[in-house]
Amino acid sequence: MPLQDFLEKITRNFTEFFNSLDLNKKIGLVSIAAFIVACFVGIVIWASKTRMDILYTELNREDSKKIAVLLEEKKIPYEMSNDGKTISIPEELINKWRLEIATLGVNFSGTVGYEVFDKQSFGTTSFVQKVNKQRALEGELIKTIKYIRGVKRARVHLSIPESSPFVSEKKAPTASVVVDLERGVTLTPDEIKGIASLVSSSIDGMRNENVVILDDRGKKLSENIGDPMTAYTANRMALEGKVNRKYEKQIEDILSKVVGAGKVIAKVTVNLDFTESVSTKTEFDGENKAVLSEVSNTQKLNGSRPSPQGIPGARSNLPGEQPQPGIPETRNNVDKALATRNYNVPSKVTKSKNPTAGIRKISAAVMIDGRRVQVKDATGAMTTQYERWSEADLANFSAIVSSTLGIDGKRGDQIVIKNMEFAQEDMASIEAMMREKENRELIKNIVKYLTVGLAITLFFFLVVRPFIQWVTDNTVETVEDFLPKTLEELEKVQANQRLPGLEDALPQIEEKLNPEKIEGNMLREKIISLVEGNPSKAAQVIHEIIHAQESDKQIA
Repeated sequence: MPLQDFLEKITRNFTEFFNSLDLNKKIGLVSIAAFIVACFVGIVIWASKTRMDILYTELNREDSKKIAVLLEEKKIPYEMSNDGKTISIPEELINKWRLEIATLGVNFSGTVGYEVFDKQSFGTTSFVQKVNKQRALEGELIKTIKYIRGVKRARVHLSIPESSPFVSEKKAPTASVVVDLERGVTLTPDEIKGIASLVSSSIDGMRNENVVILDDRGKKLSENIGDPMTAYTANRMALEGKVNRKYEKQIEDILSKVVGAGKVIAKVTVNLDFTESVSTKTEFDGENKAVLSEVSNTQKLNGSRPSPQGIPGARSNLPGEQPQPGIPETRNNVDKALATRNYNVPSKVTKSKNPTAGIRKISAAVMIDGRRVQVKDATGAMTTQYERWSEADLANFSAIVSSTLGIDGKRGDQIVIKNMEFAQEDMASIEAMMREKENRELIKNIVKYLTVGLAITLFFFLVVRPFIQWVTDNTVETVEDFLPKTLEELEKVQANQRLPGLEDALPQIEEKLNPEKIEGNMLREKIISLVEGNPSKAAQVIHEIIHAQESDKQIA
C-alpha cells in the first residue's frame, strides 16, 4: 500500500540516518526527542484534564463539610480551597448539582425556616413547638433579607415576650439583625429602613424603633430609625435640597442659551416655612336678613286690696289709744306687652390651612463667564481676547433670573449676579500628554514583541541551527566553499575525480562509462516520467500489451 510503503521508507531513512551518527550525536538527538515528547505529553494531559468550576463559595466550615460529605457519598470529584470556603466540581455537573442540592433541602449556615415542622414527633411539647416557631420565623427572615442586593449573609434574633392579660405588663417584642455585606457594598438609609420595616411587619406588635441593625463590623446602622423628629427633619432637608437643585437647573438652562453651555454656575438657597396653621373666618350678610319667627305677648291686670289700718307696734295694746286713719284700699293695675322677633341672617364660614412648605426666603448667587472674541494683534494675526459682559447685559440677566425664581423684595429675597472669568483647562497640554502616553504604550508593545522575536531568532540561530549542523556534521555551508578556486585545485580534482569536503556525500564517478547502460538509464527515467505524468494512459497501454500477448499465445 502507498501509505505503508511511505512509512517504511521514512523508517528506513531515519534508521540509516541514526545509525550513521556517533554516540554523542545519538545521545543529543534522543535527549531532544525525549524533551519534545515530554512537552507534547504535558500539553495533552493539561488539555484532557477535568476542568473544575466553582459550585459554592464564601462558605463556612459547617456548610463546606456538609457539601463535601454529600459529594463523597455520590462519588463526585471535587476540590476544596485551602481556606475551605470554596468547593469546585467538574463544570459539566455544576447546574445539575446545584439543582440537586436545592432539591435535597440543604440549608446553609444553619438557616432553617418552616421546614422545621416537616418532621415532627408525636410527643412534641408546646414549649418545643414555640421554640421551633421562633426558629422558623428567624430562618425565613434570614432567607428574605439575603435577597437584598449586596447582602451576603444575615443573622436574625427575635425576642418575643410572653403574652399577659394585664395591659401594664405587656412588653413590645424586639429584634436584632446582623448583615454581612459584599465587599464594597454599603446599604442606603432607605434599604436600612426597609429591613427594619420587613422585620417589624413580620412580628405582631413590633415597631420599627425596636429593630437594631448591625453590620459585620458591629457598627450600628439603624441609628434614630424610629425617631419621628429626626425623620421629619431629614425629610425637610431633603425637600429643600430638591427645590434648590430644581431652581439651579432652571437658571443654568435659561442662561446657557445666551452665554453658552458650561459658562453659568448657579447656587440657590430656599428657606422653607414648615409652620402649620389653620384659620376659620365667618362673615354675616346683614342687608339680606329675613324674619324667621315672631312671638307677641300682651298682659293687662286691674286689682285692688284693702290697706292695713291701726296703730303699729305695741301701742295698739295700750288703752285709750286711737287708731290713725289710713288709705282704705290699695289698687294695682298692670298693662304689659312683650314681642320676640327672630331673623335669619346669611353667614359664610371659611376654613383655611396654610401650606406646610411655604417659601420664607430665596437667596441666589449666579456666576457668569465672559465672552471670548477674535481680534487682530499688532502683527495682524487673529488672537482670542476675553471680554466682559456689560452692565446692561447683567441687568437683563438679573431680571430673567428674578422672574424665573419669583423674587419678592418684601419677603427679603436676594439675588447676586457676577461676571468673572472662568479658569480654562489647557486641553492642548492634556491631549499632548495623552498622545505621549499612547506613544509610550505603543513603543513598549513594539519593544516587547521585538524582544520576543529576537529571542526566538537567537534561539534558532544559536541553539537549533548549531545543533542540526552538529548532528549532521555538515560543515559546508555554500557551494562556493567546496568548488575549486585555483588552477592547481582544478587539476587535482580532475586527477582524483573527487571534490574536497564531499568525498562521503557525493557518489563515486565510475572511471569507465558504458554508453549502453547510460542510454538504458535515460530511457528508463523517461518512461518513469511519462508514467508519472499520465498514469491512466500508461495503465491502458500496459493493459493492451497484456491482452495482446494473451491473444498471441492463443493463436500460437
